[in-house]
Amino acid sequence: MTDSGNRELVPVDQLVTGVYVAELDRPWIETPFLFQGFRIDSDAELETLRAHCAHVYVDTDRSDRDALSRMRAGVAARPGRSSVESTGTAGGGRAGSRNITSSDATRAFGNARHPDAVQFGKALEAAHEVRSDARRVVDAAMRDVRLGKSVDATQARDLIQDLVTTVSGSASAALWLTNLKDRDEYTSIHCVNVCVLALAFGLYLGLDRNELVRLGLGALLHDVGKTRTPPDVLNKQGPLTSAEFEIIKRHAEDGYQIMAATGGLGEPSLAVIRHHHERRGGHGYPFGLEGDHVPLFARVTGLVDAYDAMTSDRVYHAGMSADRALKRLYDGGDREFGNDLAQAFIRCVGIFPVGSVVELDNGAIGVVVASRAEARLQPTVLLVRTPGGESYEKRVLLNLAGRDRRPGAAHRIRRALEPAAAGVDVPAVVAGEFGLDARV
Repeated sequence: MTDSGNRELVPVDQLVTGVYVAELDRPWIETPFLFQGFRIDSDAELETLRAHCAHVYVDTDRSDRDALSRMRAGVAARPGRSSVESTGTAGGGRAGSRNITSSDATRAFGNARHPDAVQFGKALEAAHEVRSDARRVVDAAMRDVRLGKSVDATQARDLIQDLVTTVSGSASAALWLTNLKDRDEYTSIHCVNVCVLALAFGLYLGLDRNELVRLGLGALLHDVGKTRTPPDVLNKQGPLTSAEFEIIKRHAEDGYQIMAATGGLGEPSLAVIRHHHERRGGHGYPFGLEGDHVPLFARVTGLVDAYDAMTSDRVYHAGMSADRALKRLYDGGDREFGNDLAQAFIRCVGIFPVGSVVELDNGAIGVVVASRAEARLQPTVLLVRTPGGESYEKRVLLNLAGRDRRPGAAHRIRRALEPAAAGVDVPAVVAGEFGLDARV
């Protein structure tokens, strides 16, 4: 049956990977899917659709042509084929986009129900070392600007080369470490986290290494202009006055002028610093750019900047859960960053991003460590509390996608939790479990 708007009403048992689901037969909030309007990328998503819906509307214009042919012919999709391998063009990306947490999660944990953390621990150690170097580079840049000195752009570029290698090799480890946050030393840690998130997202979008370096340089130094913002305004606990907000807004142009005078950064990186607060709807700053006049790298950085800010504790607000932050990014839609880019980021980090505190279907509580494209609703979780509410003496890694037929075994996530409400200190868990320094 064909619906208006190039849509087809399709029974769920005829769906295949590669088709674009435009509308469900029920409110999306009643399903595990974060938003309505997505391409089916895995067998796990097919199973979830079949468990919750009787039929859906498929957008034929946004579906893979071969997938439509297979669906209409009743031919099952090939196992493991991901449509993003051939259609990764969200928000300016290119063919070759991929889920950045799939291959490295398998390498780190394998497919066992209770994986060994040794390999992941090694990846964390390597990522932590580069992250610590990044923190030192940002701190040095901020200090040099305050002292009227030039920023060492060569040192920053060398560091970004290492970060690109680290994120490309183990995105899950790098993303796990973005949960190391200190509310009292927010700016430099935030810059490092935004850089890691931007690189992971850029990798997902299919950017090549040179593009990732340019993106990473801009993201790492995106807030260098805040060195000229008065601390009492920057850290004010109450609402900002209009005059104070105008002062805050200067940091984007200040940062651009500082780094342009320093030299060593190309225009794409400088544009990130200058335009990361521009928004597609024209309501951003400093110039109120609209639509595609906002450079892609600036939109990528602005999006992950907003995500990290929303999920971080500050002196003036408590951070929200990752799933709520993603929902807010989705609701912002085209007005903020562009629908395609926002939805691509959600697919990149997963429905339950690394670091999310979750309650499992047996009542246990854990923190998401890694996810796979083929099992987005069944990530690998570090258990921190038993179904009875007791803390684990020795925390357990659990691959929810692994088979376990024992009564009471967990298989899925029941819901995401606010870390504070759940009584889970995520930075402490991230640092303490693997013997890392929580301050870097």
